[in-house]
Amino acid sequence: MEEVLTNAALFVLPSDLEGLSLALLDAMGAGLCVLASDTAENIEAIGDAGFTFKRGDVADLQHMLILLLSDERLRAAAGKRAQQRIRQEYLWDKVVAKLVEVYTGVLNFQKHSASISRRTAA
Repeated sequence: MEEVLTNAALFVLPSDLEGLSLALLDAMGAGLCVLASDTAENIEAIGDAGFTFKRGDVADLQHMLILLLSDERLRAAAGKRAQQRIRQEYLWDKVVAKLVEVYTGVLNFQKHSASISRRTAA
């Protein structure tokens, strides 16, 4: 897999239904320029660090492939942005820290709500 990611010119994800694609994140992390269908999950993952095409639109996909494959500098710049986005948003330690923050907030809210309920009931 590493050899494929380090030797590819472009990563394309033409899916109609997709959750947060680990393959997309891997490609971005490897510094590849990415092109994905415009599902909400792909748009969220890519941010401003890659390209999308209209889901199911073969002509739009073809247009984007021609554009990206003909411009090595554009692909290289997008690949660098993609790698930076992964480092900023999707590294496991940061994801876990955000999850802990969310769960702690929920637990604190529940404790606070329970405390208010007990005082109100008394």
